[in-house]
Amino acid sequence: AYYILADFSQLSDEDDTTFAKRLTREAGVASVPGSSFFSEPSRGRSLVRFAFCKRIDTLRDAGERLRRFSA
Repeated sequence: AYYILADFSQLSDEDDTTFAKRLTREAGVASVPGSSFFSEPSRGRSLVRFAFCKRIDTLRDAGERLRRFSA
């Protein structure tokens, strides 16, 4: 599998769980809250994880959705 932890702090001051839920609801792109991957959850407060084990068309669509969301 392929994953990336992305820092969203330039887009929002929400916590990772709130941001991940909003991203799914508003952009249609699912992510996993970064705090899930740290023994000290606060270290992942501004991170979300994306999986890249997807078809290229799915990744392109997600990229476009993320661009619109961040605008």
